[in-house]
Amino acid sequence: MTDLTPITYADTAHTSEKFLWPRSEPCHHGKRFRLSAASGQRLIYRHPTEALFPARELVDTPPKRLRELEQMPNHSPRPSDRAEHPLRWDEECLRYTSQTKVNFIIGVIRLFSLFGLLLFMPIFFLVSIYTSYLSAQYEPGNIILNVITNFDLFFFLSVFSFFLAGWAGAQLLYRLFPNYTSGYQPGPMWELNRRTGMVTVFANSAKKSTAWKVAHVLPFHEFDCYIQSSPTSQGIAQYNLSLVHYSVEAHVALVGMFGVTSRLDQLAAWDMLQRFMDTSQPLPDSPQWEQFRLLDPTTLKWDKQTGRPPRYWRDMDDETFNQKIVELQNRLSAFYFG
Repeated sequence: MTDLTPITYADTAHTSEKFLWPRSEPCHHGKRFRLSAASGQRLIYRHPTEALFPARELVDTPPKRLRELEQMPNHSPRPSDRAEHPLRWDEECLRYTSQTKVNFIIGVIRLFSLFGLLLFMPIFFLVSIYTSYLSAQYEPGNIILNVITNFDLFFFLSVFSFFLAGWAGAQLLYRLFPNYTSGYQPGPMWELNRRTGMVTVFANSAKKSTAWKVAHVLPFHEFDCYIQSSPTSQGIAQYNLSLVHYSVEAHVALVGMFGVTSRLDQLAAWDMLQRFMDTSQPLPDSPQWEQFRLLDPTTLKWDKQTGRPPRYWRDMDDETFNQKIVELQNRLSAFYFG
């Protein structure tokens, strides 16, 4: 039976007051490291008592999805293999790794092919019919027969077969070779641990021989958070976060977990991380953390004092949930930009 005893914090566990501790070591960052990892705007430290989190986290985890996960066979907030799993999001830690290169390439092929079949081919068909019609107008005889004659069926079927083969081939590879074509790298890239207050940066997650080799284990309060921006193809600014140690060349690219989103969502993500790591405060009250609230001592005490329902998010109806999305977006806008 799964042990559901709340975790016990280590002596090194983080609280927000540690951000005020003096830093004695000089900075050893090279120019290349500063340009890649420590570029952008450095965000301030906070004591985020507001229960804020990115709106994306709310949109991506509706109550229906939470209930579906609960009903899966052998579901548990503490699965037996979670200690060895390279991906985690629970009361103890946030741990991240990326997809394998093979999975990424096949996924791109499948997505590109599906886009071609569902969007490009209908447009291509209509355009081909229209160009055939324009040509048929200047030819004698029945215009419908002329349109059919001018329509390049071979070329159309060739393009259609190209997209169909890409999509079907990717689907077949996923079905026949799931262990090879899907999944994540064998080891994690980084970990933020609430129980210990430490940040772990792993050396090389892509190879089995070095998958769990640790490069750095450093206190969370010694990291600075930078928000970095890059324009989309339409020229719209998109943002991502990076945690950078103040002295040694160790950093955590948070873009994999929180994506490239609006500045508003990234600011909320930074406050959510600070609240998660601060053991003097309860876990962020977002849907993804709800099943773990009984496993964290500070959160358990908080919920008893405030009378928070244990299934606040999971039992919420769709109409109320949609209202909560709007309310959260308004709160974020007022808090950061108001």
